[in-house]
Amino acid sequence: MKNNVDIHTLLISNGYTKDLSGIYKSDGNKGYWSNLDKDENKLFVKLLKEKSPLEAVKEFIPEKEDHIFSINREAALELLEICEGDICIDYGCMWGVLSIGLAKRGAKVISIDQTEDSLAFLDSRIKYEGFNNIVCVQDDIRKTVLKNSSNIAVVNGVLEWVPETGDIEIKNYYGKKNKKSYSKMSPHHIQIKFLENVYNNLVKDGKLLLAIENRYDYKQFIGGKDPHVNLYFTSILPRWISNIISKIILHRPYVNYLYSFYELKKLLQRVGYLTVDLYIAFPHYHSPLFIIPYNTGIKHRYRLLKYRKSSWKLKLLLTLKFFSPSIIAIAKK
Repeated sequence: MKNNVDIHTLLISNGYTKDLSGIYKSDGNKGYWSNLDKDENKLFVKLLKEKSPLEAVKEFIPEKEDHIFSINREAALELLEICEGDICIDYGCMWGVLSIGLAKRGAKVISIDQTEDSLAFLDSRIKYEGFNNIVCVQDDIRKTVLKNSSNIAVVNGVLEWVPETGDIEIKNYYGKKNKKSYSKMSPHHIQIKFLENVYNNLVKDGKLLLAIENRYDYKQFIGGKDPHVNLYFTSILPRWISNIISKIILHRPYVNYLYSFYELKKLLQRVGYLTVDLYIAFPHYHSPLFIIPYNTGIKHRYRLLKYRKSSWKLKLLLTLKFFSPSIIAIAKK
């Protein structure tokens, strides 16, 4: 059913104010999380005033072109059955690749991120490509309150970062010593509180798309490192041991909690979702070639890119699905 609520009115009525560039701001909820450091982002935003978003990416961060513009990045959105006029909140949207995908499918999109420079890129792309159904919001996604407003919530590669505090420049964080203060609340409880807030912001029968790496990704057992802290075995070990390892090597606690398929389903059910459908994403949820229902395999509803029945990778994936690299969950309120 089409949602007739105007997203601009919704934001204003919930205390957001629009700046001169058209980005809505919360009451002081700022922060920084980016693959670029702050100086790089200043140069990147400056370049956006002279070039198109695609040209700016090709010149400044060419290695990110597929990450930002590839159509494969939108594949998981097909699981949502989006209706024109649905209100969608993209939590931690960063450069907005899924926000653009949602808007292409007729949704009214609220793109939320704490990093103003990331939103500046998305805003530039919105204007350049002529979208009128996306609004950018600078806010702390842990504090965003838009109760009973959205038909769809997207939490893509975000849940594991929710317990992190302070500014994050990935190049100065990933595998680097970085001593700082953290909440006394456990990372698991912080993630639950965030998911409860996302749940409360959904209308009845609203849907959540959550994508995350699998805690027991097979690569973690054969020499791969934890994808968020660049340490061996921390995703698969008991968390109290991973916490000790992280404190010794990185001088900070281990907070980037991942989950197995079963653990993630139980977590979402605990929050209150009535149904939770799990999907295998291979080789990664970022740009999946295969998206397959975890329980029914390819016999029922599925989405496959570059699919061949003879693919040995697909057969192995279905046999060892517990160790699949990534998880996509579709949960209904």
